[in-house]
Parts: sequence; C-alpha cells; structure tokens
Amino acid sequence: MKKPIILHRNSEHLDSMIIGQGHTIMAGFIPKQVEPQQFSENFYKWNKVSRESVQKFGLFSSDIDYNTYYPNLTAEDLKPNAEEFIEPMFRLLSATIVSKNWNPTDFSQPGVLKNSMKYLLGQTVNCDHSTDVGNAIGSVSQVMWQEAYKDGNFVIPAGINGVLKIDGKANPRIARGILMNPPSIHSNSVTVQFRWEKSHPDMDECDFYDKLGTYDEHGNMIRRIVTEVVRYLETSLVSHGADTFAQKIGEDDKIINPEFAKRTWSSYSEYQEDTKKAYYFTDFKSDIDSYQEENNDTPSNIINNSSEKVTKTMNKELREFLEKLFGDNMLSLSEGQEITAEIALSAVKNLVSSKSDLETQVANLTTEKASLSEQIANKDIQIANLNEMATVGKNHIASLRETTVANYKKLMGDAADETIVTMLNAETTGLQTLISLNKDYSARLEEKFPLHCAKCGSHDISRASSVQETEEPKKDGTTQNSEPKGTADVINGLYKSKMFNK
Repeated sequence: MKKPIILHRNSEHLDSMIIGQGHTIMAGFIPKQVEPQQFSENFYKWNKVSRESVQKFGLFSSDIDYNTYYPNLTAEDLKPNAEEFIEPMFRLLSATIVSKNWNPTDFSQPGVLKNSMKYLLGQTVNCDHSTDVGNAIGSVSQVMWQEAYKDGNFVIPAGINGVLKIDGKANPRIARGILMNPPSIHSNSVTVQFRWEKSHPDMDECDFYDKLGTYDEHGNMIRRIVTEVVRYLETSLVSHGADTFAQKIGEDDKIINPEFAKRTWSSYSEYQEDTKKAYYFTDFKSDIDSYQEENNDTPSNIINNSSEKVTKTMNKELREFLEKLFGDNMLSLSEGQEITAEIALSAVKNLVSSKSDLETQVANLTTEKASLSEQIANKDIQIANLNEMATVGKNHIASLRETTVANYKKLMGDAADETIVTMLNAETTGLQTLISLNKDYSARLEEKFPLHCAKCGSHDISRASSVQETEEPKKDGTTQNSEPKGTADVINGLYKSKMFNK
C-alpha cells in the first residue's frame, strides 16, 4: 500500500529584524541557571556604563540625559538652519540575502522592496540601533530605487537608496566621520518588520531552522523568503551591516567599498584557497550553554568544526578549474551563489539532461523543414499555372479591347471620338467595362447593319452551328424553313420581318 501524500502549506510568518552584524559577548563566568538568551538581552542593562567612561563631543552631550541644563544655549541655537545639516546618500537595503552567515533572509523577490520604499521616508536615523529619543541624529529625507549594476564581474544588487538628513551641528563627530575621505562611518542598517515564507515549504519546522543557511542538493540556500515588508522602524549608522551592500553612496552613484561587499558576500572565500587557514563563526550567546554543559576546558567542538571545514576545503587546482568552468561564455551562477563542486556537477547534469530534449527539437524541426520545402514546391507549380492563366487572360483582354475599338469605329464611322478610343485602349478600362461596351456596340451594329445572305439577299439567316429540323407542314402545305418561291414572297417576308422587329 502506497503512503498517502502529505502536502505541507507554506505558512506565513511575521518577523522583525535588525539588519545588523553578529556579535560576540565575552564573559568570565555565567551561572548555569542564567539562560543564554536572558544573558544576551540583559547584558547592557546589567553592565552599567559610568558617565565618566562616555566621551562627550558636540553641541550637546553624547550621553542621553534629557534634563541637562545648557546655560549658554540661545534661542537661535534651537532653530535648525539648512547649512547645519549634511545629506549623505546611503544604500538602505538591498534586494539580496542578508545575514547570510547566521540567519539568511531573502529580500530579492520582485517588487517586495520597491513597494516598501515609501515606508522609509521620515524614519529616524540613529546610531547602532539605539532607539532612545536622545540618540536620534537625523531622518530619511529622500528615497530612490537603484537598479543592479556590475563592478567588474561582480553584481551589485538593486536596492533602496536614501538621503539621510543629519544634524551636523549637534553631531559634528558623526558628520566629520561621514564626510571624510575615506569615511570612517560608511555603513547603514535598518530595522524592518516583514512577512516571510520558508524557501523549502515541505521541510519540517525544526529541520528548517536546523539547516537554515545551508544548501540543498541542488545548490539552493535554505533561507527565509520575504513576501511583504510591513514597516520600517528606524535606520542606523553602524560599523558594518548584515546587508554588505548597505554602504555610503559615492559621487559616482555607487557604493564606496564594493570589494568589501564582494569578499563578505562570498563567505570569506579567501580562506578556501589556503588550507593552512581556517575560518569559523561563533556566537557565544547561543553557544555558551552547550559549552558549559560539556564542562571541558578545551573548546573541542570549535576545534572539530575547524577541522571539518579544512577537510571540506577545495584544493587550489580544483578551485581554479571551477572558476574557469563558470567563466565568460561558460556555466553561470545565480546571484549570490558560491562556486562549489556540487553546483558545478548539478549544472553539468542539467546540460546532459537537456541534450536529449535539444536532439528531439532538432528532429522535429528537420521534419517540419521537409514539409515546408514540399509546400514551397507545390506553391511554385501553382504560381507557374497562375502565370500561364494570367498570360491567357491578358491576351483575351487585348483581343477584346481590339474588337471593342473596331466595333466602336465601325458603328460611329467618321464621327468616332478619339477620346473614347483612347479610353477603350487604356489599361485602366477593365474587363467588365469592355465586355459591356462591346456587347452594346455589337447590338447597335446588328441593328444598323443587319446580316443578310450574300447569295439571295435574305435576312432570314441564323448564326446557329447546325441546321434546324424541318417543321411540320402548315395547312397551306408550306413550312417555316421553306424558301420563298418568288420576288413577291421575298419582299413580303422582308416587310413582315421589319414590322415584327419594330
């Protein structure tokens, strides 16, 4: 008995996300009863920062104190003037996969980001996603859509660019960091709320979250796919964002550091070419609990992970071969895909499987070509026949035209009008017109010059091709076809004929 087919509905999820980088918290001791999530969320609340440790710089204090008194502050200082603001442009969010290394979320579905642009207008600009009111340094004054473009062979995805109106007078250190060349403040991050679906709808929830960020057998990343952006809560200047393309826009309307975006997007591909190096990403806020339960002074799990990555690292020769395989006019990668042996094998299999389809298409096209060639040959014969018929038709019209002109001239004699003759000879005078005119001229000639027998002068003649049968005798013993016996009979017959025609 076959197992029933179970269809899994791709349920919709609603989530909020700060598009910021991962973080690591180093702690000397954490009691087992304190959960990692609780520890992470309360770290900054438990670790009180002294006022003396905070550097003050600018018109107002850098620490958040709404009750600070500024005795030298004037009313003029409270009025914002246009020249006191800077308006740099940043890439706010890209149509790509963000947080690729730890919580991949795909914003690349058509229309999702573009339809959300208006939600960013007027949003607060903060620093490091601190949403205290006193941390606000500006707002988003303009938004515009930028299409994808290439930097060398690397594609910078499409996305939302925004103009940040930042109070330079109140935040001179921030303004100087943005405006310097190269800028020390160069990256942006947004807090966004969105609806999403699983990239693999049939995958179990636990299995999905366990494999999030890995690839299936076809080279497709297991990820969250955003279906709708609900709202943006703020945007922040950060050291680096999870969207590696969310950078300051230069005077050439391009992100200022595409090389960083490329290397980060490629998941630290520089380590794949050197087997002596090993890269691993760990977040102590989620790993610390399992580390303590093992009660092992040596982080063996980290060492094992590192060893496994070294084992899986491709050698240099294979890497070079795959790069050539996916070079110009060769195999192609989807946006954001890494070059791996598995993806190459899958692409080659697809080519092999498509070969038979192409061969079938070629055979069908060959058959269709033969059929079309036969049809063309038949059409050529038809054209030849039509040309022959056209010649006959032209000759007939020419003969009819000649006859019509002759009949007209016979009919009119010296009174013939040359204009009418010219009209009859003109090619614009059609067949039906010639037939009608010739019929009229012939009838009028017949009336004007009736036919008569050249021998006897009788008008009782016929154009029939056969001789009529002798009719039955009349009461007087004569028949209709009987010839007149004398001159009187002939004259009488002509007289009756004339009277009858009248």
